[in-house]
Amino acid sequence: MANYPAIIHMRPEVRDFIRNRAWVHRGDVLTYGQNIRCDSFSTDSGGFRHSTFAGRTMSFKDCLESEAYGLVLGPSNVYGFGIAGNENTLPSLLADRFGFPFANIGMPEGNSRNLFGLLFALIARAPRLPRIVLHLSGGDFTSFCYTGLADPVFGPPNIMQGMMAFKERGKKLPPAKTQLRPLLAFSSLWIMSIGQLCRSRNIPFVLGEDTTFFEKAAPNEMDLKAELGRPLDAGQERQFKLHQRFVRDYHAKRRAAAEALDVPICGPGFGNSVTFVDEFHFDVEGARLLCEHFAAGIEAAL
Repeated sequence: MANYPAIIHMRPEVRDFIRNRAWVHRGDVLTYGQNIRCDSFSTDSGGFRHSTFAGRTMSFKDCLESEAYGLVLGPSNVYGFGIAGNENTLPSLLADRFGFPFANIGMPEGNSRNLFGLLFALIARAPRLPRIVLHLSGGDFTSFCYTGLADPVFGPPNIMQGMMAFKERGKKLPPAKTQLRPLLAFSSLWIMSIGQLCRSRNIPFVLGEDTTFFEKAAPNEMDLKAELGRPLDAGQERQFKLHQRFVRDYHAKRRAAAEALDVPICGPGFGNSVTFVDEFHFDVEGARLLCEHFAAGIEAAL
């Protein structure tokens, strides 16, 4: 996806993310590589990207040991692919805004089921509960768009399982439209589970509407130079078509889940002007704009 030579020319820091990209299985779940150090970013012993607060670099464990802390759960855009400087990621920006650290719980295509599991374990083990949980559920949908496959409980195959799932089915892949209903059931089930878990422990919960290049009102000059939205092979063509075909259905289901939970949902919506590194990862300015949207929901919830 995208013209990466052009992106690296415009954003040299992206080279760090490509050179240091590492996906590691923890059980059947993908996380990022542990203890990575480079000029643009770093990760802790669990593979979570460091956030910052008051000039201090914060690991996942450091945040949990703080007197007050928040959590941002989500996929690689929460992790901050392409954003140089841990201080420029969404969790760090929220920490600056609210005066307590936010842990960066971003995973490769982090889906709501896996993030629920992490949150459940954290609540069971942490010395104190988080002040706020912000969940971006876009990993549910983007992982579906890679394969067009979904299970109503277990969700889509992850990025490492996709080729295996295709091989298992051979030429008998179901039409993607028949898989939308289980995808929406899966996402709703685990978003609701996160919300209900938070409610059971009196933890304020906010659902974020993460966005992609495809929901922008119009491409800007950098988008055009990077050729965002132009598929480079048949797989990307299918992925992009599925995204554009079903994204409004997914947004509607996410809003319905927020309404059922009676929690704030916030984001820039369709026709926005968020700026991006590639089709699915916002840049530093995009993170700052999204921070304003999500901060409004957090203020309403606290």
